[in-house]
Amino acid sequence: MKSAGDDVSWSEIAAKLKIIGSVVALLILAELAYRWMTAPDDTFLLYQQLIAWLWYNLHSLLFGSDTIAYYAIESEPRKVLEFFHPSLVGSEIPPLDITDECVALHEIAFVSFLIWMTPGVSAREKWRGILTMAGVITVLNIVRLVVLYPLAVKGCVANPGEYGCWAPMWEFHQFMLDYGFMLVILLGWTGWYLAVGGPAKTRDMGPSGIFFAMPKNINARKMLPTWSKGLLALALLMAVRATYVLAFDDWTEHLRMVADGCDPILTPALCAAQNGELANVTGLAWRSIIVATVMGLFATVKIDWEHHDDATSKDDEEE
Repeated sequence: MKSAGDDVSWSEIAAKLKIIGSVVALLILAELAYRWMTAPDDTFLLYQQLIAWLWYNLHSLLFGSDTIAYYAIESEPRKVLEFFHPSLVGSEIPPLDITDECVALHEIAFVSFLIWMTPGVSAREKWRGILTMAGVITVLNIVRLVVLYPLAVKGCVANPGEYGCWAPMWEFHQFMLDYGFMLVILLGWTGWYLAVGGPAKTRDMGPSGIFFAMPKNINARKMLPTWSKGLLALALLMAVRATYVLAFDDWTEHLRMVADGCDPILTPALCAAQNGELANVTGLAWRSIIVATVMGLFATVKIDWEHHDDATSKDDEEE
């Protein structure tokens, strides 16, 4: 029979609840920040174009170049793909635009944040975990995109030319976005946490009261390493380009003139579209400036954290 002293105290329960609450709050804040940063269309345009190019070439290699087209719509970037197969004729299968949600950067950002705030694990092990999970998710996302074509054809072979016969493709696409990648993230983080001995390292930290380390000292870097200089150069390039878009770009000025001259009473839909396009261009530029500022701070400021194990301290010394 257990004594009362063997039971978990209310203070310990409160400490655990505080840890859980900290994790949930941080994940929610990170999710809201990500959604705000990616609110404009085509936030990751260059990466979207890269994924579209990879998808097109892999599809052509596997199924033939005559089963897919790769093009741009009007003045938009070239990132739209369209499938061709005799069974798809008349089914009104839509062209597939590679949006920022199709490239899995949302999932990579989420799992990276989850790994980085895991306590007791060295920075080197966290970076390895982040790079590994980013690679796994990227490969799985490419596979997800490539299998959309055989799924669409499979559905339409049974009902050739019927509208919506390509539904299995869309259902799989949505399943992966809604549930599949989350399962990969949870299993991947759990596997990484166990592989690096996370439970023992977290337990050795003791009752810290919070799930993540807090900054202890923040100092300017006296000597900038090579990676800092490269990051600063990239941040400066992003800031200059965004400033040009906001202040000097002819297309942005044209959008402003059209939006200012639009009458929302006479043409409400047209005005909404014009204002949306202007907000998309300027919003993306302002977000680029914010990201460049954060990158500049990261390159020039050194942060010492409260919790350091031996591996973390070694990493800091090598820096």
